[in-house]
Amino acid sequence: MDNKRRTVIVSLDAVGRRDMEFMLTLPNFSRIVREGFFCDHVYSVYPSLTYPAHTSIVTGRVPNRHGIVNNTLFQPRRDNPDWMYKRKYIQGTTLYDLAHKKGLKTATLLWPVTGGAKVDYNIPEIMVTRKLQNQVISCLANGTPGYLLKLNSKFGKMRDGINQPALDDFLMASTEYTIRNYNPDLLMVHFTDVDTTRHNFGPEGPKVTEALKRHDKRLGDILKWLEETGDMKETSFIVLGDHCQIGADRIVYLNKLLKDKGFLTEKNGKITDYRAITKSCDGSSYLYINENYAGDEDFLESLTDLLNEIKSDPELGVEEIYTSEEAAEMGADENCFAMIEAKPGFYFLNETEKLTESVNETSNHKMLSIHGCSPEKEENITFFAGFGAGIKKGARVDSMHLWDEGPTIAKLMGLYIPDADGRVIKEMIE
Repeated sequence: MDNKRRTVIVSLDAVGRRDMEFMLTLPNFSRIVREGFFCDHVYSVYPSLTYPAHTSIVTGRVPNRHGIVNNTLFQPRRDNPDWMYKRKYIQGTTLYDLAHKKGLKTATLLWPVTGGAKVDYNIPEIMVTRKLQNQVISCLANGTPGYLLKLNSKFGKMRDGINQPALDDFLMASTEYTIRNYNPDLLMVHFTDVDTTRHNFGPEGPKVTEALKRHDKRLGDILKWLEETGDMKETSFIVLGDHCQIGADRIVYLNKLLKDKGFLTEKNGKITDYRAITKSCDGSSYLYINENYAGDEDFLESLTDLLNEIKSDPELGVEEIYTSEEAAEMGADENCFAMIEAKPGFYFLNETEKLTESVNETSNHKMLSIHGCSPEKEENITFFAGFGAGIKKGARVDSMHLWDEGPTIAKLMGLYIPDADGRVIKEMIE
């Protein structure tokens, strides 16, 4: 048995507080909670999207301090903007940076925003959006080529694009291979089965229940492999969520309204210029202005008037509009002019052909459940749990933030994240 210290972090994307009653009836998750620390009231980030959330977990910073303020870049003239999957976009230090610097063996499997990171065994989560880009080549260029080629030759046939549960089944096979052959000191794995299932089928129902059961089996299998390859007394095992999801039945296209009001222009379906434009975060949306008009008081006054109209129109599903300063205070992009929060049941997309439509009628990005909304919404609250080396058995806290997790895990590992916004959850540390 290898007695070295190990830290394992398993992210269950879109699993949240609403799932905890059921998850606590399942054998493996309930064991982790029973034998260790648990908080079922973890506030996500704003906007509560996967890339900003996972970056806050590993940096201990809110999005506007680590730089990942959306899943994709602000590229208003592109139909499909580039995803922010590269480590170079992150401002600050990450857990895996610190571990690598200390000489620890690291592995990140589909953990968001790790493209090009200094990680020993890296399967980056890559989303390609340009015609000449190739998913496999981009993955090899941003990950660990020899390791990736080996995994692909062994388990590649298990994948079916990004469809679930095939993708997580491939990830599980890769996780077992990584543990048994490399036994890293820091292992970080990101599963998306529940997230995909909720987007496709809604926030509740038998499909979601089955996906949660699959996750519990995955936890049990990983624990079994860890027990067979090392000393569990020297292993810290963390399982966490990044956000949850809220049901949706209506889509709003605010850029259609901006186009009709003359704030943006198109030619042949392509945006050619804009004075103001929105960028969707699903359950919320950034509103950006062209910097050339930032000092135009007539323009700013007319835009403010339009925002007031938007907020008062029930068909547009706007719950709240935050100023740039208010958005920044919540951790969102301070470079926006405003942040628009959707009412439950609504989400925003960027297209300009129509103003609103039913989710069931759309040919765009159909989602029956969404996130990206305020972390304060009850249905969007997530969880954090762990047991093993350095973690107090039976420890609990009433609430915490996602950006508390990085400093706390770093403390477990004998590391320190500098200039973090989060606090070490001392109640958890033995």
